Amino acid sequence: MQKGTRITEVMSHHVIVATASHTFSQACRLFLEFNLHHLPVVDEEDHVLGIISSYDVLRIYNTEVAKLTNVSEDALDEKFKLADIMTASPVTISLDENIGHAAEIFTNRGIQSLPVVDGSGKIKGIITVRDLVKQFAIYG
Repeated sequence: MQKGTRITEVMSHHVIVATASHTFSQACRLFLEFNLHHLPVVDEEDHVLGIISSYDVLRIYNTEVAKLTNVSEDALDEKFKLADIMTASPVTISLDENIGHAAEIFTNRGIQSLPVVDGSGKIKGIITVRDLVKQFAIYG
């Protein structure tokens, strides 16, 4: 596997997303149901608004939920909004880029995932550090 390998050859094409209207509990269910580590948040036209990591969810549970007297789904959904939890306007990468550029971004920015977008900014996939490690391990 060469650094010049196209993002499209390595990325996950079937990306699970949340919308701004999803509740906190709905987002948590997506993490569990699809064994996700990163959940892009998109608008109605699939433009990336933000991204939530499993670490973000864990941080909320570890630091905030313990302070609540009511931990029902409704209470959690009222207290925690995706817009407040997500990293807004996350770094993205174009469909036209290669994995070498993705590796540079991961290294320089200290992030673990990149939503892959087309020329109009619509999400088309996601690539993660794990995807690159797997490719380098398999193909060298």
